Amino acid sequence: MNVARKANQSAMVVEKKKTEVLATECRGMSKYGKAPKLSDDKIERMVKELKDRDEKRQSLNRRRKFQEEKDIDSINDRNEHFNKKIEHAFGKYTLEIKNSLERGIALPD
Repeated sequence: MNVARKANQSAMVVEKKKTEVLATECRGMSKYGKAPKLSDDKIERMVKELKDRDEKRQSLNRRRKFQEEKDIDSINDRNEHFNKKIEHAFGKYTLEIKNSLERGIALPD
């Protein structure tokens, strides 16, 4: 029984060493914690890509400006949002009334 146990243990040790070698080869590392050497070309390409991403994000990220030519018909931001929704839903039906009010002909004498 001791012979079988020793043979089993030695087989397990050999199997363990094989898996460690395979794992090391898969990671591309010769020793634990050491990364493979990268070429300068790949590093420069990565830095260029990161800078391009940053520039694109800066160009797209802009603060929306207040439109001075737009008529003010709200008292706060929440009311402005409500007015936009109402205009979107009923604007085509109230256009004639708004134009009459603006011209001053809709008011009674």
